[in-house]
Amino acid sequence: MALPPTDVGDMFIDFSVDYDGKTTHFSDYVGRGQYVLVDFWASWCGPCLQEIPNIITVYEKYKEKGLMVLGVAVSDRPEATLKAINEYQIPYPQIINSQKIATDAYYIRGIPEIILFAPNGTILARSLRGEDIEKKLSEVFCE
Repeated sequence: MALPPTDVGDMFIDFSVDYDGKTTHFSDYVGRGQYVLVDFWASWCGPCLQEIPNIITVYEKYKEKGLMVLGVAVSDRPEATLKAINEYQIPYPQIINSQKIATDAYYIRGIPEIILFAPNGTILARSLRGEDIEKKLSEVFCE
């Protein structure tokens, strides 16, 4: 069976997550006319937690220019995710309790996996980390 494409230039793959009596779809955020930086992360992942300040910085810098940032908590207990969101004061929306749904959809084998989606939902960049996040966003927003 061939895997659906999830590389640069491919269209996003939708998925849904049920948490706290509500169903959230990835398409509630992606493919709706704005750039979306998605951080697939978990509260127990040291490298994930190290990226959060970088992501908050670019969120604050580019949100007025049309950037949306979305966190997708994977393979994590919702209570631990919520604690980390509070502790790190993460200001952008989160999809909580995706477990393996999101990582399976995007063939993610290690986290953090940070993906930038174009306004139409195509993947612009994958595996962004550290200063590469800012570098890619400065290209996109012509800084």
